[in-house]
Amino acid sequence: MILFEWGTYNALSTLKQAALLGTRITEIPPAMLSKKMAPGYYESYKAYGKEFFTTILAHGPYYHPLSEGGLKGHLTAIERASLAGAEIYNYHLGVRKGNDFDKHLEVLKKFYEKNKEMIYSIEPATNYNEFGTLDELEELIISANELGIKAIPGLQLENIFLSELNVYETDDWEDAKEKADVKFWLNIFERFDKISNIMHFRFSQVIGLKYKNRFFKKRVPLGYGYPPIEPLSEALAIYLVDNALKRGFKKVIFVYTGLPEVKYKDLIDIYALVMKKAVDKLMRRDEQIEFGEFYKKMIEEE
Repeated sequence: MILFEWGTYNALSTLKQAALLGTRITEIPPAMLSKKMAPGYYESYKAYGKEFFTTILAHGPYYHPLSEGGLKGHLTAIERASLAGAEIYNYHLGVRKGNDFDKHLEVLKKFYEKNKEMIYSIEPATNYNEFGTLDELEELIISANELGIKAIPGLQLENIFLSELNVYETDDWEDAKEKADVKFWLNIFERFDKISNIMHFRFSQVIGLKYKNRFFKKRVPLGYGYPPIEPLSEALAIYLVDNALKRGFKKVIFVYTGLPEVKYKDLIDIYALVMKKAVDKLMRRDEQIEFGEFYKKMIEEE
């Protein structure tokens, strides 16, 4: 048992590099799934991935799942992700098109027909004209699970920051920064902890620009954007320790989705930050279970 599994995007060419850095999960990039790779590419990814990592994820292409062509593209991507050993397929819901909820539930049924063992991870909206508010995401996941479809939230944290704090509408980053405190994040974690057997966190810092009625976000290196990392890392540490010691452990995965040029450095930095805070909490004398007792119990059970 560990506090959480962590990793980032990797093509086949970077799997060994990522493994040497100590990451425990890898995510197949959308480009690998949107076009057919050379024969054996997906099988090779699966072989190396299973050797080096505990979990393989896949990020679906940026196709709208409610369009005929988009749905077909996703189904093909799920086939390729399955060949590459992916256990989780992460995707976006896209712009609103009318009776969205029922249509998205039908899409999940189609996904399920393609691969019944795959876990389908659904991201919250990335802009104000997209389907996928937290209320909609919660309802969709609950409904899918009731049908036997394995669905979980793909909690892209900067998207939640932008949408829940109305940055898309107000363009007021500093006001949102003040509101994105530890309590804000913990409330969201608690909400989705109740409906998912895997907590899937995704994160990169961003900046943005509002132009007329459109909002554009841009990923930036860690430390140069929003949401603020200090309260978020504190909330993650609190949740992870509480998940491990008090509430009955459930699997937690964390995918860093920052810029390719600095993704490994940033991933190590954010992992170290969260873990330092987690260590402080594990070692506190006022915890219900002291670390020494917890460690002793682990040894005895082994």
